[in-house]
Parts: sequence; C-alpha cells; structure tokens
Amino acid sequence: MDHGDVGRAARNLLNHRDRGRTIGSVPEADRPAGIAEGYAIQAEAERILREERGVAAIGFKIGATSALARELLGVPEPFFGRLYDATTHESPADLPAGANFFRVHEPEVAVRIGRDLDPAAAPFDAAAIEAATCAVLPAVEVIGCHFDPWMEAGAANLISDNAAHGRWVAGAAVTDWSGIDLLDCPVSLRIDGETAARGRGRNVDGGAFGATAWLANTLAAMGRGLKAGDHVTTGTVAPPPPAAPGQEVTADFGPLGAVTLRIGME
Repeated sequence: MDHGDVGRAARNLLNHRDRGRTIGSVPEADRPAGIAEGYAIQAEAERILREERGVAAIGFKIGATSALARELLGVPEPFFGRLYDATTHESPADLPAGANFFRVHEPEVAVRIGRDLDPAAAPFDAAAIEAATCAVLPAVEVIGCHFDPWMEAGAANLISDNAAHGRWVAGAAVTDWSGIDLLDCPVSLRIDGETAARGRGRNVDGGAFGATAWLANTLAAMGRGLKAGDHVTTGTVAPPPPAAPGQEVTADFGPLGAVTLRIGME
C-alpha cells in the first residue's frame, strides 16, 4: 500500500464506524497485506481523529493475550489498538446502544503508566512494568469491530480497525495494590445480575504486567514507547459474553473493585 491507499482505507473504516455499518468484504485495494499495513492504517486513522476531529489517544488496548483468544480469532500473537478519550467512560456508565459497538464485553485488568518508558531500555519484563506503574484499574472493554463476521477477519484487518475496540469503561484507580493478588483474584461478570463468566488475572499471558511488557517491547521495536499517564487495558480474563440493549453488565474484581455499565435501548 502507498500513502494514498492507507489514507483511503483508514477513512473507509472510520466512515463505517460513523455510520454504524458493518463491512462484509473489504475492497482488495483497501485490504492490508499483513500486520505492518494493518498498523499503518490504524495509525492513519489515529492521525485523522486527532488532527481533524480533536480526539485524543489516552493509551492502548491489547487483544489476543491468551491462547484461547488467539485460537478463537485465528491469530498467531497478541495485537494492540488505541484507547481514545471519546470512547472512554467512568463506571458506572450509560452507553448508547449500537450493534457495532456491543458484540462482547471483556473484564480486564488495566494499568496506568507512571513514567515514560524509553524504547532504548527494552526489553522490559513484568517486574519492570510494575515498577513503572502508578495505578491498576478494573475495566470492561466493549469489542466493536466493523468486520462481519468479526471473529474471522484475521489479524491484519482487526488491527486496521483499531484492534476491534469499541468502548472502554474504567473503574476506580487503585494506587496501592500490594495486598491484592492480581493473578489469582477471582473475577466474575454478571448480566442483569446473572453470572455469565468467571476468570482470574492469570488467564492473560503473564498477567496484566506481563501483557503490558509485551506491548512495551512491541512498541520499542517500532521506535515508540509508553508514556506517563498512558492507560493499558490488557485483555479479557474470562470468556467474554454478549449483552443486549437494555441490559446491565457488572464486572466484579473483588478487592480491585467493580465496573458497571448499562446499555441503552435501540
């Protein structure tokens, strides 16, 4: 893809998001040939959102951070997208209904980076990430991919569409997590009060800090680094169930806190 192709593909994806429409098949000229082109389209969409719409990136989401998720999506490794202020909400949140934004709901442990991570200092491990973290948060990521069927889109397409990110709901930040076992703390996700999924932090590769280390190292290979204040939501710790308009979703992380969102009626 040349620059014009990347720009056209990015605007096509943003147009589908704006109109709330799914994409059954991407024109060949707009289809990323591989991971690198997927990230190029994602980056161009970020530029458009930032420069033309005043939307700010506030961090990153990581997808496919477990063997099960990679198997379901048919991808060989994790991938990342951007978190934006325009699609981030504090718990409890009332979210508008929309078929393209409410596919599944993922309970996730998120981290807030407390200092810049110099790409030259890579590779990073989980201990280094924890040392650079100033807070951990309970969160729910709402998957919002515009490919249909989205689970068969493949890594490059998913990456180009901001890694299938729809919205992000964050709970209260915890600045002292020394007494919380982030790997074995049980997590439950309820829909209208009924338990729909259970999990633990260790269901993500290396836990939240290990997954973030993967992101930091991947960014470093691109000459980029995590910055102070960045939020990173690190992948679902439980099989993510769908929820319908009018339903309430609660993710309970025990001592880490809880996150609640309500989906409006269509």
